[in-house]
Amino acid sequence: MTAFVFPSAIAAPASTLTVHPLLLGEVELDQTFLMWASEPGTRRWIPTTAYLVLGPEAPILVDASFRDATEFTAASGVPARRPPEQELAPQLARHGLEPGDVGYVLHTHLHHDHTGLAARLPEAKLLVQRAELQYAAAPQFPVPFFDRVDIAALIGTLWGRVELLDGESELFTGVRTVHTGGHTPGHQMVYVDTPQGRAIITGDAVYVADLNLAAGVPSGYWVDLPDTMAALRRIAADSEGIVLPMHDRMVHERYADGIG
Repeated sequence: MTAFVFPSAIAAPASTLTVHPLLLGEVELDQTFLMWASEPGTRRWIPTTAYLVLGPEAPILVDASFRDATEFTAASGVPARRPPEQELAPQLARHGLEPGDVGYVLHTHLHHDHTGLAARLPEAKLLVQRAELQYAAAPQFPVPFFDRVDIAALIGTLWGRVELLDGESELFTGVRTVHTGGHTPGHQMVYVDTPQGRAIITGDAVYVADLNLAAGVPSGYWVDLPDTMAALRRIAADSEGIVLPMHDRMVHERYADGIG
């Protein structure tokens, strides 16, 4: 593990940055998990999205879905699926990349549906908030949200590739982290300056834009409600119209060709 260094060699003009949603599986949740106290008993399959940022010296992947659908379901009780076309390799291949080409994984947080494929990116440095990794090692309820295999790897076999962040940082020219807390103690969003404007990769500060952001209603899971609500207000204030949640199917329709 090292503290993150901000080398000028990585800098890229903001106008060169593009963002591409990758569909890396799906999970089934109750509507009340997506939007607090909304339509209990209604079940929805939602994507587990990662975002590929191209333009810096090496590609960046924001979040990394779950490790294995069967193991995910068995550990958490949440149904999950990943058909072959949603596997990591074919999703990257759509952009001319292989797993070894990814230079950085930037974790919005370390829940089991955001962390599992990091180990399959052999050259990537793994960037995460220090407070998030500390919490993930000894979480409170519900413990299965932090996969023991994934977290053990981050503090074990992958430790040499982990780089810890403390608060907000401009990691690369045009790529900035914004710490929110709320959903988890070390939850962060990622702002990417593209030719089309600022793209806000929300992590789980927003699950579905039309449910949480438009209505100003949080999801059904958070560890700190005031921080969760502050994150929604910050997105609304900072947005230039490109809001990219991790579980919103509309991003794959609206931005099928990417942003930038």
